[in-house]
Order: sequence, then structure tokens, then C-alpha cells
Amino acid sequence: MAEVLVLALSFPSVVYTVLLGVVLVYWAFVMVGVVHIGEGSEGALDGHVDGATKGMLEGAVDHVGHGHAGGADLDLDVDADDSGGALAAIMSALHLRSVPATVVFSFIITFSWLVSVVSMQLLTRAAPSVVGVALSFGVMAGSFLLSLPLTSLAARPLAKVFAPKHAPVKADFIGRTCIVRTGTVTAKFGEATLHDGGAGLVLRVRVEDGKQLGRGESALIVDYDADRETYLVEPMRDVMTEK
Repeated sequence: MAEVLVLALSFPSVVYTVLLGVVLVYWAFVMVGVVHIGEGSEGALDGHVDGATKGMLEGAVDHVGHGHAGGADLDLDVDADDSGGALAAIMSALHLRSVPATVVFSFIITFSWLVSVVSMQLLTRAAPSVVGVALSFGVMAGSFLLSLPLTSLAARPLAKVFAPKHAPVKADFIGRTCIVRTGTVTAKFGEATLHDGGAGLVLRVRVEDGKQLGRGESALIVDYDADRETYLVEPMRDVMTEK
């Protein structure tokens, strides 16, 4: 346990430890109801994810550029704009935008932290003499990249949970079958029941061309009259005959 704590507070894992602390604070606020998941975060947090990634890459350049690995000076150049565009492409390819950005960011940081700590633990035990600045930055970058597919696997099952719920609109019922519930349906009167998987919906329906429908008959909804706020239906017997 002490070894894990030391690694978590040492570079490069400390970068993810700090970010993990931010994630834990955020979810603490969620649990007490101060903020809600995805509230105002879809665009803003995507920018924070890109910014955090660019910041880590630029920080790596600064540290490695002034450090030494094997006695040789290292000079690296990273295009922040290219890295941000690549990150967006990777996230889209792995379907990481199907859940709120806050959830994705939390998974990425958590998996990055785990991979970083475990990797550094294995490296320091196997060959402590080879662990240097360049290798540490490699672990940091590799941990982040490996966290993306892991996050994709963890986030995909949650996509249905966070799928936006839309109330049905009038046009959604066109093409569906309803059952007449009144004694008759004419051009001026009538109601029908539409089964929606729940208790059912009662719709005002009308039939044209002098046709009539009786109680219990099936009808096909063919249009919606916004002026009269009624649905136009056709008897299913006529529809089947036409076919």
C-alpha cells in the first residue's frame, strides 16, 4: 500500500492523481445534488479534455527538452492543434461521445491512473535503473492512450442509460394501427385507442369519403389534421383490400 501511495504521488502518476482528485470532487457534488451529470458540460468539458491533453503534451516537451536521458539532450516538438484534432478523431472512432463528457473524462482519468501506477510499479521492480524522464513521459502518454479503448468498453453499456428521451409528436403516430373505442367513427365524431406499450392513448379520429367504423374495428392512421386536432384514419379492411 505504501509503495502504491509513493508511486501515485510520483511523476508521472501524480499528474493523473491530481486529475483523479478533481474527478472525485465532481462526483461528490453530483451525489449531494449540487450539479447534475452532463449539465453544461457537453461542449465545455470536451474542450477541457482536449486542453488537458495538450497541456500534458506541452509539459512533457518542456521537461524532456530540459532534461537528459542517457546523457543525451532531447529536443521534441509537438503540434498542439494536431494533437487536439487527433484526440477528437480517436474519441469519435471509439464512440466515446455517446455518453456525457463528464462520464467519459472520469473513465479516462481513472483508467490512466490505474495503468500508470501499475506500469511504474512493474518497471521500478524489474529494472529501476532504466526508469528515467523519457520513460516516465512514455508511461504517461501510453497510459492515456491505453485508457481510451478501456473507456470505450466501459462507456458503451451506459449509452442507452444516457440516451436523450424525446416525447412523441403527433407525426409519430402516422402509419400505426388503432382500435375504435366509440360506437362509431365518422367524419365528425370518433375516438380510438392506440397501444403505446403502456396504458394506451385515446385519440380523436375521423374517417372521410362517407366511410364509417364501428366499435372494436381496426383502423390505420394516415394523417393528422392540425386545424381540428384529429387524426384521419382508414379502415384496415379497406387497406387490406387495396393490397
